[in-house]
Amino acid sequence: MRDFRDKDRKRPFKHNAPRPQRRDFPAPHPKPAAQEQVRAREMPRAAANEREMVYGVEPIRELVAAAPGAIRILYVKSGDERRFAAEIDLVRTAGGRVEFADDAGLERVAGPAARHQGIAALMREYEYAALEEILAAQPDPIVLVDGVTDPRNLGALMRSAEGAGVGAIVIAKDRTAGITPAAVKASAGAWIHLKIARCGNVARTLEQLKEAGYWTAALAPGGDTSIYTLDTSRKLAIIVGAEGRGVRDIVRKGADFVVDIPMRGKVGSLNVSVAAAVALFEIARRRADAKPTP
Repeated sequence: MRDFRDKDRKRPFKHNAPRPQRRDFPAPHPKPAAQEQVRAREMPRAAANEREMVYGVEPIRELVAAAPGAIRILYVKSGDERRFAAEIDLVRTAGGRVEFADDAGLERVAGPAARHQGIAALMREYEYAALEEILAAQPDPIVLVDGVTDPRNLGALMRSAEGAGVGAIVIAKDRTAGITPAAVKASAGAWIHLKIARCGNVARTLEQLKEAGYWTAALAPGGDTSIYTLDTSRKLAIIVGAEGRGVRDIVRKGADFVVDIPMRGKVGSLNVSVAAAVALFEIARRRADAKPTP
């Protein structure tokens, strides 16, 4: 029997995030002004900001290159102004503040065990997209994350999803990690290319997805549909659950399909981000193979 969702066609999903223009040769920065010089005792403690702090040269450069507007305060070691001139320029252009500090000050914000390498950043709170905005854009496939509590797993999942061509992710508000510096770092820059929303009632969100024309597929060991036989011509929403216990019973019951990834070895399941990668790249592969050869 045909379902009303079968008649919908895939429409492209575009995410255009405005970015300030990078200058190839940033002007030399003068020595930090008095008000920008920060003593160690004036720096916020790491414990108070650990959910918003990013540190280290490569993570900061990736963050600044992808989304300089996401940085509220950039902390730079005094004397390293020329070394980080490009990052300073981009953050200031995007409306962020730059403060200079000694090693003790940087250790205070990043933590004594952190390898800050002379630079750290306090991120702004991430602004999630509205679920309705994502549903209106009709990205295909879409990923719904329910119960992934480790932000590093969430970041790895985002990296795999974006690499497989996913344009949007919906994250449950309860018992699920959000977009934190740890998730941002683990995503290797993928987060900035994704539309990300949060949802409250996951069961209700499944119904909203169905009403928008999606077929919902929950990844779970022992599911009655193999990922290799799933009908990928339909518009799909892939649901992934918690590390360990997997998707909740209410999600399994509400999904159109419960999808299994056949295992060939002795272990019975995969890490959630790896399972998502296998499923999403298999969907991408089969859709590419289904396209007519020019």
